Amino acid sequence: MSALDVVATLEAQEGRGDELVAVLQASLATVRAEDGCLRYDLHRVRRRPDEVVMVERWASVDALKAHGAAEHFQRTSAQLADLLAAPPVVRVLEAVDVADPA
Repeated sequence: MSALDVVATLEAQEGRGDELVAVLQASLATVRAEDGCLRYDLHRVRRRPDEVVMVERWASVDALKAHGAAEHFQRTSAQLADLLAAPPVVRVLEAVDVADPA
């Protein structure tokens, strides 16, 4: 099975974007060290300081499931609960036709 890409959009309550970024930044190194994590990058949406996008790549469905079940992921999710304006929008993508970047 091929790798999976994930795009997760999170929107903080108005004016709390910096707090959202801080919580997510604190977890980056831990997540990047997980088995099967190929990419885990945090982006802020230009001109929307309270909105961020996580761009992720996982080696397999099992790796993605393990990430969602990880204790540190659950802890971060709990921290985010009071910051978010709405539930995260998470899209798991399966490549149909992707050029080799090499």
